[in-house]
Amino acid sequence: MYKVEEELFSQPISLRQTGVYLQSMEADIKDFFGISGFYSITFTGCGTMYALCKSAELSLKIRGGLSTMSYAAGDLMLNAEYYRDMLNGTLMIVPSRSGQTSEVLNAVQRFRVESGAQTISICPRKDSKLAAVSDLALEMPWTLDETVCATRTATSTYLTNLYIIGLLSGDLVLLNEIREAIDHHEPFIRQYAAELEGIGQSGTWDKIVVIADGELAGVAEAGMITIGRMCGIPAIYSNILDIRHSRIGQVDGRTLAIVVTSPLDDAYQSVLTRDLAKRGAQIMTISSKKENIFGAALNVTLPDYQNYGIRGIPLLYSLQAIAFYKAICDGKNPDIGDGSPPWVRL
Repeated sequence: MYKVEEELFSQPISLRQTGVYLQSMEADIKDFFGISGFYSITFTGCGTMYALCKSAELSLKIRGGLSTMSYAAGDLMLNAEYYRDMLNGTLMIVPSRSGQTSEVLNAVQRFRVESGAQTISICPRKDSKLAAVSDLALEMPWTLDETVCATRTATSTYLTNLYIIGLLSGDLVLLNEIREAIDHHEPFIRQYAAELEGIGQSGTWDKIVVIADGELAGVAEAGMITIGRMCGIPAIYSNILDIRHSRIGQVDGRTLAIVVTSPLDDAYQSVLTRDLAKRGAQIMTISSKKENIFGAALNVTLPDYQNYGIRGIPLLYSLQAIAFYKAICDGKNPDIGDGSPPWVRL
């Protein structure tokens, strides 16, 4: 059994532990909000964590009330002069897989000194360097991934971002739906196990494009990073209709196009899936539709939560599972992936 296999398929357990932990930390998090005196929220991270920050930024903006930003930690580190005034009095929410990434540590330390930025860190490692420079450290060692790609770490981090957003915005429906998503995760995995394995092991594609909008765009980008790194294949991300203006020329008969459809429109998205099919793409849709109305090789139906962002939890798992099965199909060790280190220090 591969190590990543254990990390990936133990997600229902790690998500339940994360939910219990976050409930136990609610009072501490709310108390921290009350005394911090912040004027804005800034999400920052690297790689997969930064992609999840983009979704978190939009999820909080949709709920209103606070100026919200997301930046790559390396951008903040290199270009601090440009951002100093924007980050005065901000609260930084900083997810990190290792808690020792150089760009993250340097950015947090610099803005703590120069702009008075307070920090909530999210990390699976206990007593990390990041925790030492944070005002509130959320430490979840049961989510730690040791292999090259973040799987259960990424899904639990995304859930934690949403939980913090629910507390910040007072969105009780969001918090309740997070708990529902935790309970539904294991049945979802069982429901689509064979289909996701079939797509990953089909052997009929060797590059991938992941297409999504809105709160799920950052999540889809995080999944694209996992697929590219675990399988060592070309992987790109695009917004839904915008792909016609950018990456559609790279789509051909060896492309798996995963389209995370919006529930707010069928007509334009149907035209897009037909355009992708004309270019020879193998199409998988991830949607709220029980019927395969887009003519995809596989339609994965996400639970119809009131909060669109909740669907990112089963979406992340789906993309991670495809990455695992594709690596196996190609005879690659998914624990090693493309050979890059699990985390990077400068």
